[in-house]
Amino acid sequence: MDSKSGLTTLFVDTLALSVTANAVIAVRLTQMAFGVVDPKHESSLMVAEKIDAAAEASMAAARAIFAGEAHHAAGRAVAIYKRKVERNLLRLTGG
Repeated sequence: MDSKSGLTTLFVDTLALSVTANAVIAVRLTQMAFGVVDPKHESSLMVAEKIDAAAEASMAAARAIFAGEAHHAAGRAVAIYKRKVERNLLRLTGG
């Protein structure tokens, strides 16, 4: 894979992540507002998920760097966040 296609993939994955993350936020806030989920529990879950995702993404990026593949670090970190955000959307929408 050349660097141009790698950057294109990173851009597309990051764009998809941002769209999905916004959908998760919208669903979460709507469910909190209408009492579908307990706001206290969901808020605690959001914080825990963010800490877990940040730790996992940081480790994935660090592994890439230490393996001499620093050019893959960002993509691997984005992939972690993307997977976790997509799972959240499925959980919240019953999908």
